[in-house]
Amino acid sequence: MIKPIFRNPDKFQVLPWRDLLRVLLPPGREGIVVEDLDLVICRFGKREGRAYSDDGKFLLIEVKYQNFKPDYAQRKVFGLIDRLLKKADPEKKHYIGYYVLHWWDDDHVKIDDIGDMTKEQLKEWLLTVK
Repeated sequence: MIKPIFRNPDKFQVLPWRDLLRVLLPPGREGIVVEDLDLVICRFGKREGRAYSDDGKFLLIEVKYQNFKPDYAQRKVFGLIDRLLKKADPEKKHYIGYYVLHWWDDDHVKIDDIGDMTKEQLKEWLLTVK
């Protein structure tokens, strides 16, 4: 098994299965990109005014440390997913959107195009964003 790698202190751990796939598959310049999205948050049931068994609403979140931005491959891959999901659900009945969350410490985050938040403000935003 491939052990987790910490390539840079400013980045989160590289997951073993992601590294394995990057070793097994051709590199990006040959038309293959391996990316992992950090979070999928789904709200459902009474919270969304729906039956518990109905489909909920979800958002996608990529987490970056401080002011680091998604790299080129991430922007291309996650941008494609975001555009396709928006076209498939233009009224936002199920798909809320894709967001980049910048993490500083236990009580300071920033979401691109939204702004700085405390942990409590982040919780409120995650529970209410439309």
